[in-house]
Amino acid sequence: MDYFKWTYNGTTYDQVDPFKTIPVKDDPNYDKPFWESIGMTESEAQVIKTNYQWHKIREEREILLKQTDWVSGSDVPQSLKDIWFSYRQALRDITSQEDPFNIVWPEKP
Repeated sequence: MDYFKWTYNGTTYDQVDPFKTIPVKDDPNYDKPFWESIGMTESEAQVIKTNYQWHKIREEREILLKQTDWVSGSDVPQSLKDIWFSYRQALRDITSQEDPFNIVWPEKP
């Protein structure tokens, strides 16, 4: 997923963290953040960074949920399903946390 892709000084950057700095020493914007170098506001850059972080969290959540899909099988006893229910629900609710940079992940039963 490309949240942040642009061309600067003839080089195409595929970058999701607009707060990284220009790495080319002979560039006049050397060591300035990418967002500043391409004329973006800091708040716009923060939105991109935050959206990408939520994207990564959702990807991880989907992996963790798939690892527990076996619990939904018809041959799984209800007592075992009950044990895993709150973990799976906590994973589904993970995006209700406020700060995507400080997510508290539920523990597997």
